[in-house]
Amino acid sequence: MDNKMEEFKNFVKSNPFLIGYIRRGEKSWQDFYEMYDLYGEDEDAWAKFLEEESAREVTADNKSRGGYWEELINAAKNVDVDKVQEGITSLQKTLGLFGELFVNKNNTSGTGKEYNPRPLYRRFED
Repeated sequence: MDNKMEEFKNFVKSNPFLIGYIRRGEKSWQDFYEMYDLYGEDEDAWAKFLEEESAREVTADNKSRGGYWEELINAAKNVDVDKVQEGITSLQKTLGLFGELFVNKNNTSGTGKEYNPRPLYRRFED
């Protein structure tokens, strides 16, 4: 039994694409081991997995070569400009309101005199 397990480990090392199925949760090691136990290294049995993995690699290569730019352009096409403009206008109003609050806080009371708070008087000497 150990001999068969060692053969399976060597098979996985020579076909690292199987690890992707495990990581994505599509298959388990038990599933692959059972297939290996039944079919061995028969290429016909493993062809499906090899084809799917090569298709994923092509897709990943396309994304890394400019597919991200295409996705960004497609996302930009779906943007509603009116909604963006409403959001910007709302943000400008909010910032203006905060600006007025801080400016009024730092301004004088309007009489030309600076506001000085009266000192607190204590009733008892503590």
